[in-house]
Amino acid sequence: MTSARSARPSRLTDIVVALLLAVADALALAGIGLIMALGGMASMGDGWPEAQRPHPGFSFSGFALAWTIPAALALSTFVHASLRMPVTAVVQGLFLIVGIVLALAETYMLVAIS
Repeated sequence: MTSARSARPSRLTDIVVALLLAVADALALAGIGLIMALGGMASMGDGWPEAQRPHPGFSFSGFALAWTIPAALALSTFVHASLRMPVTAVVQGLFLIVGIVLALAETYMLVAIS
């Protein structure tokens, strides 16, 4: 008969996984931030006169890109909480909040330039 204590990973494993995922999440969110900055700068183009500026249109692929990272972070937070890894779940939850804020900002930017 196994106890509930032995069913959960060790605290050291929890902390190591949290640190590894924190680095990966930070890189992913930095990449999304870079894409937002480049997209924002591209829409500010001074080279085109207003009458000749191409209309970028409404793109669902931009929204999918914006909300993929928060969706993956939400899934990761749920999985790690289910696996009883509290440190990893909290770290993932904090990155989820940052990811949602960035996704909302990118959604606003995409709607504004379309």
